[in-house]
Amino acid sequence: MAAEDTPRRRPGAAPARRPRRPPARAWPLPRWATGLVPGRAPASAAGRDAGRAPAGVLERVLRRVLPLLGLLLVSAAGAGVGFALAPGQSTWVGPLQAQVRVHPSLQPGVRVDLPPVGEITFGTHRAPVAVTAGVESVDLEAASRLVRSPQQLLALELTAPDTVRAATVRAAAWSAACGVGGAVLAGAVVYRARRRALQTGAACLAVLLAAGGATAATFDAAALQQPRFTGLLSRAPYVVTSTQDALERLESYRSGLSDIVRSVSTLYAVSGNLPVLGDGAGGAPGQDVTTVLHVSDLHLNPLGFDLVEDLVQQFGVRAVVDTGDITTWGTEAESSFLGRIGGLGVPYVFVRGNHDSALTQQAVAAQPGAVVLDEGAVAEVAGLRFAGKGDPVFTPEGEGSTAEGEAEQVQRRSNEVLAAGIADWEDGNPDDPVDVALVHDPSGLEPLLGRVPLVLAGHLHRRGVTLDSSGTRVMVEGSTGGAGITSAGLDRLADGEPVPLSATLLHFGTGPDGEDRLLAYDEVTVGGLGLAEVGLQRTVLTDADRPALSPPTAVATPSGTSAAAAP
Repeated sequence: MAAEDTPRRRPGAAPARRPRRPPARAWPLPRWATGLVPGRAPASAAGRDAGRAPAGVLERVLRRVLPLLGLLLVSAAGAGVGFALAPGQSTWVGPLQAQVRVHPSLQPGVRVDLPPVGEITFGTHRAPVAVTAGVESVDLEAASRLVRSPQQLLALELTAPDTVRAATVRAAAWSAACGVGGAVLAGAVVYRARRRALQTGAACLAVLLAAGGATAATFDAAALQQPRFTGLLSRAPYVVTSTQDALERLESYRSGLSDIVRSVSTLYAVSGNLPVLGDGAGGAPGQDVTTVLHVSDLHLNPLGFDLVEDLVQQFGVRAVVDTGDITTWGTEAESSFLGRIGGLGVPYVFVRGNHDSALTQQAVAAQPGAVVLDEGAVAEVAGLRFAGKGDPVFTPEGEGSTAEGEAEQVQRRSNEVLAAGIADWEDGNPDDPVDVALVHDPSGLEPLLGRVPLVLAGHLHRRGVTLDSSGTRVMVEGSTGGAGITSAGLDRLADGEPVPLSATLLHFGTGPDGEDRLLAYDEVTVGGLGLAEVGLQRTVLTDADRPALSPPTAVATPSGTSAAAAP
């Protein structure tokens, strides 16, 4: 019998030890992975491989890593479903009803959707979290009252940040709850064990806490003053009139461009109230802001002047600065294009480009409100002092490129003349230094570096902004005319890749030291003929972005005279 076969313990003998059981593994190796590890085999082959060597280091690593990776994948999948189902939070911001959502994203930041016009984005943080707000409806009567009432506009400005912030906090809480809930549910379905379900939820919660901490650590409130607008002209008439001839399509494009730029610029101006820039830009709060529009390389394109007119009207531009190439061949016949200068209603400061002849310069000077600068002359316009020098060469057959060799030396000598004119002005007007220097070709600028805080140029048909170590900021404008009537512009148009129309709004204010300074600038980009994109991007400058100027020192030249040398 079984009872009789059991050995009996002798009196006084120590109890027999039971065989030690192997310790339980917290992370058992999945059945599908047992065949990947030396010394392990699927259950069906256990009998054949019973004599194999015990598992090694790789098995121990995989026993811990593979189950953990599986748990994280299950948690991520469940959380993703939860985030997708998380409800947005609806709130009224003045006459707009918006729905706010917070969710993980590889494109972090804040995005405001403005259908059908486009969207405004703010690069507020770097953590993989996105905050989106979509406009659901507009109370037209309330909007009309708001526009007519300065008191309601002020009240909206004071209450809107708190309203949006509260909706964002609610949306973040709902999103986190749905994400964790989705992770727990996915864990319960896959593992069918309470402990594993709680572990998937805990993993999701840990990731959310880390993302929230990273968002708080990298959040930059100043980025809310620097919106970037992108939109599509989905309703512009020229988009659906491809069967029309070229002239009709051009007129349709001009009509659609004018309407959309006017609408978008109005939205943009409201979204970024310029008079409050003083708080973060080194100026006094509520100070007067002088807005100057920088254009260049119009090249006879009437669309460029359409854009200029719209921006002048919508943004309260006090002066337009043109850094040359308003024509293409510099002939007298092209002077009829210049008649639109007088219709702008604001001063038009101009320096000659390499495509502009002496006749072109005279025709511009004859227009009402035009101020032509050459040979280092200085003029005060809209409270700012501009110095300028026309391009020293006339090459209407060439295209914009960086000067090299002897051509660069020609530009440098021209800029020496401009620097000498600035020095003469400041010797006679020590309390009114030059604010902006104007040239066409941005080559050979060394004589100007450290002498003026801002140099404006064009010529290259591509936008660029650089801050020199001397404290001089150089801003090169693209082509406001989309390269216009030039061989390069026509070639790009024929290839289906037209040069975009570009212009820059410069916002100046008076600093605590009483000097005029650049507070911010808005880069405006409009797709060329056949394209349907409009973009506006604001950059706000702080005191750190405006270092003190380091004036050049005088060095002896071989001829015994002195010349300016950049630091």
